[in-house]
Amino acid sequence: MTNISIVIISNDPDSTNNITNLINKLGPHASVEGVATTFNSGFEVIHKKRPLVAILDICKGDLDPCIDAIHKILDRFPRISIFTVSDDRSSETILKVMRAGATEYLLKPVSEVDLTSALQKLGRLWITKPDAAVEHGEVFTVFSPKGGVGVTTIAINLATNIHAITKKPTLLVDLDLTAGDVTTFLNLKPAYTISDVTTNMSRLDTSFLKGVIQKHDSGINILAEPKNVEEGVSISADDIKRVLKILKTMFPYIVLDTEPILNNRTLAAIEMSEVILLTFVLTLPGIRNMQRYLTYLEKINIKRDKIKLVVNRYLKKGDIKIEEAEKVLKHPIFLSIPNEYNTAIACLNKGVPISTYDTKSKLNVALKELAITLVAKE
Repeated sequence: MTNISIVIISNDPDSTNNITNLINKLGPHASVEGVATTFNSGFEVIHKKRPLVAILDICKGDLDPCIDAIHKILDRFPRISIFTVSDDRSSETILKVMRAGATEYLLKPVSEVDLTSALQKLGRLWITKPDAAVEHGEVFTVFSPKGGVGVTTIAINLATNIHAITKKPTLLVDLDLTAGDVTTFLNLKPAYTISDVTTNMSRLDTSFLKGVIQKHDSGINILAEPKNVEEGVSISADDIKRVLKILKTMFPYIVLDTEPILNNRTLAAIEMSEVILLTFVLTLPGIRNMQRYLTYLEKINIKRDKIKLVVNRYLKKGDIKIEEAEKVLKHPIFLSIPNEYNTAIACLNKGVPISTYDTKSKLNVALKELAITLVAKE
């Protein structure tokens, strides 16, 4: 078992004492080899002790000296891991620090769980203490093999209704990686997107993800679509799985808006989902497509009880009835959402969820019913 040697650089006595006490609790697994109150003196301690980890307290106010300090340490000691601690929760600060080369960004006051987790990631710390149980969130994927059938509208309003009903943190992820428009629908201008996550996979953890996720006025959290096509193209199925695995430890409910093609990335999302809302409109081409995709999903061992068929823009006086579609598909229709195209377009133009625009509309009632049904066990 290897001992992790640590140097702390901080001019905050309370923070230093807190971190030192947490490290002392680890017994023989980790030890504080030196403490410094300035970067210059800290650099000398690092040079003398050659620790595996340097814990650097982020400077208040001007961030540039701290960024320079990180660069200087890594230039001279490339194998060292730098943990930064700060009370600054801004996305901009977190990403600047991580991009400078920091391994971890820990919020003050540093908790025992966060520090232990950060040290364990180094692969050198082995603690026999049982891990605390982690609550795994539920993933609801909204997918259609054909674009323009209202997948984004359903995903947005499913997320907002789940949050309103459960009062629990709910995340909406735009996985339409080359043509996503969740932020357009919600009139958001995100500073960061999912591509900021996937280009920093080596630093991926809950702290990093918190820095790129944006809060919407409705209360839901948003992980935005890439800004450029080339960014979206570069994201892999493995990237999606790794990101979702961590997100499931952070949010009780996650809604995925997916691209209208069953590629490896969409399949990765489907495989990690508790429920797949397979969405279509009640036309002959729509039913035929559903036959094909139901057959394919069955071939790749996606359980049928995970697949919920959702008919969007349903017209009761239409040529095809729900019962007729169920007979052809040999699969029950989970929910039909009425056709209120004007309401949906008005919400898009105003950049608000339907529940904000018209709570009494039949469209909102149906979407709320969808959310209630999915989280009924709560």
